[in-house]
Amino acid sequence: MKIAIIDDEYRSRETLAETLELVGFETFIVENSFDEIDELVQYIKNNAQAAICDHRLSDHGLAQFTGAELMPSLYQNKLPFLLITQYTDQDINDSIRKYRDKIPIVLKREELIDLYDIDTIGNKIKKGLETCSQEFQNIMSSSRRPHRTFIHIVNISNGLVDAFVPSWNPYHAVSFPVSLIPEEIFPNIESRLKQKEDTWLIACVNTGADKADDLYFTKFEVAPELDDNDGLA
Repeated sequence: MKIAIIDDEYRSRETLAETLELVGFETFIVENSFDEIDELVQYIKNNAQAAICDHRLSDHGLAQFTGAELMPSLYQNKLPFLLITQYTDQDINDSIRKYRDKIPIVLKREELIDLYDIDTIGNKIKKGLETCSQEFQNIMSSSRRPHRTFIHIVNISNGLVDAFVPSWNPYHAVSFPVSLIPEEIFPNIESRLKQKEDTWLIACVNTGADKADDLYFTKFEVAPELDDNDGLA
């Protein structure tokens, strides 16, 4: 299998190519600059059978969009991929979470640079690409399968929503972009928060996720009024 490497930093992509070749993959390094996602997707499809993409691509001018923005198009084209980043803490709640339902695997860059543990790296890459391929066939792991569930909204600031998902973990707050909430729902949510009222939504969430970084949120609905005795309020 030939894997396209999309990374705007020269040394990082060369190191990644070396690692991939050590674990048995052919590589194709994307060096051209792209303004349109569709153009880059077609370029990858013409030259490789899978892709590993860095999240931040604009610092050195490779693209005007992020790796996370590219992922849904690769997903739609059934091209297996991994998203990597060294800015997990900074980007996971906003620019990555926005597209997380179409990003099966996010790896920290440090997970792919330990040349003293090549077998583990190789297995991690193969397993990640296989996970993508399975999702393309509608075979989702329990950690990725969405479930319709209640979400308790507690705060909105700086473009992010802070919320609790009781069916995942009632004691661990999670943040996601406010832009995920449909415009017709948002005014009611904002009004209830301003009035200090208990504020709930329903959404599809992969409540089997092991950690908060892996959660995604889709298909928001207005929640019915909750009973104080139902354990959710």
